[in-house]
Formats: sequence, C-alpha cells, structure tokens
Amino acid sequence: MQVKPSYQLHLHIARRNLDAYIFHMTKTKITEWSGCPARYAAGIFGDKWCFLIMRDVLLLGRRTYSDFLNSPEGISTNILANRLAKLEDAGILNRKIDPRKASRVCYFPTRKARDLLPTLISMMVWSTVYDETTEAPASFAAAYKSDPAETLAWYEAEIDRVDTEIFNTTV
Repeated sequence: MQVKPSYQLHLHIARRNLDAYIFHMTKTKITEWSGCPARYAAGIFGDKWCFLIMRDVLLLGRRTYSDFLNSPEGISTNILANRLAKLEDAGILNRKIDPRKASRVCYFPTRKARDLLPTLISMMVWSTVYDETTEAPASFAAAYKSDPAETLAWYEAEIDRVDTEIFNTTV
C-alpha cells in the first residue's frame, strides 16, 4: 500500500510520540490504572473473572450473584464478590435491589458496559478462529462477521428484554 507523504509525516510523528510515551511508562511507577488506554481497560476487566462476568451480563442475561456463581467456570465466592464490587466501582455495573425478591440484588450493565459489546464479541469471534476446542457454535462467528450491526442490535435488545422482564415482574 502506497502511503501519501503527508500521512508518512503524521505516522512518523505519531510513532515518535508513542515511543516517547512507552519509554515514559516503563520509567514511571504506576499508581493509577488510567492514562494509558490499554492499562485502563486491563485495570477494569483484564482478569479472566471480570471478563467472564461481562460475558455473563452482556451476552447471557445473568444478573444475580447466584447466576454468576453457578457459571460453569466455577468462580469462588470471595473472588466473585470482589470482582462485582470492582466492576460496580468502575461504573460498568449498577447494583440494585431485585424487585422480584427484596433480599437479593441484581447487577445491571451500564451504558459504559454496553459500549464494550463490539469489543467483547470481536474477541470471542477471534477466539473461535484460534481455539481448536471452541464451544461456540459456528453460527455465532458467522452472524457477527456477516452483519456486525445487526448482531450488536440483537444483543442490545436482549439486554433490554432481560432488564425489563426483571423490573416488570410483580411480586
């Protein structure tokens, strides 16, 4: 691909700025997980449990502590409590009393969480290519590859349906 000279200059400047940024980051002790986009994202959902909770909330419609606890990966109660609090503190989940049972709470995805749908699904589609033992049906990746916008709209509608179903339940 031929790059125009003006773009080459912009790319050179961007690369030089990125190199300086990376050098600065390797020489600076990190006290907060913000500033660097990769570090910020990794600080919120960069461990396997936060990632799987996000999958459960955004793609599988799970909302309660027991829903997450009963996921097949087998998260321990102390780690689950910690990760739910972490995701709530990060503005990814909203914790609300379950209108179906006042002694239980539900965790609802915020707009910030929902904005992760394209990334989460893209990473899962990537996994279907490279994980030889993937459990995902072939239709999952095919649907997203053929019409990403429609797939994302379907998941958004499912999130709305699950949340509406919870709040429209009479006790």
